[in-house]
Amino acid sequence: MTKLRNRRLAPSGLQSKYFPFTGGINLVDPALSISPGECVSADNFEVDIRGRYQRLDGYERADGQTLPSKVVYYRIPFTLGTSKYSVFSSSYSSAFSLQIPSTGDMVKGETSAATGTILQVSIEDVTGDSSAGSFATSNAEGYIYFVVTSGTLQDGETLLFLNSDSAFGSAFNVEYN
Repeated sequence: MTKLRNRRLAPSGLQSKYFPFTGGINLVDPALSISPGECVSADNFEVDIRGRYQRLDGYERADGQTLPSKVVYYRIPFTLGTSKYSVFSSSYSSAFSLQIPSTGDMVKGETSAATGTILQVSIEDVTGDSSAGSFATSNAEGYIYFVVTSGTLQDGETLLFLNSDSAFGSAFNVEYN
């Protein structure tokens, strides 16, 4: 059996030094010349009013348009989506489905004249019968998601939709009440 002897360990000479995280990001000075507590890079952190680092809670675009946090999103259900009024244009060799709202189409309130844009048309079961149907069979159901870009919609007013690919250009051809 081996006996352990008391050996004396020499100190390593390593010393710790405390410095607070203050000063923020220093992009001007070389990395080896910055003061203790300054950063050479940081993502989503800023210096608070007490001089400490804090995580950013997020930011939003501010380019002169309406702030994203101030936009009101609407969702309306539909239960009888149909495409039975399609117009065929021989000059374009394509059919324009006048009654299928799609992403990018314009929304207009009949009485308020408020206008907006469709963000998405989602075909999904709304009535609870386990079937979402389709526009081709004239029994589509789901939701239309849109934003109002000018004006204010009134409760219960009829909404009109203008297809962005409509052959008629300015005719509102779909109503939703």
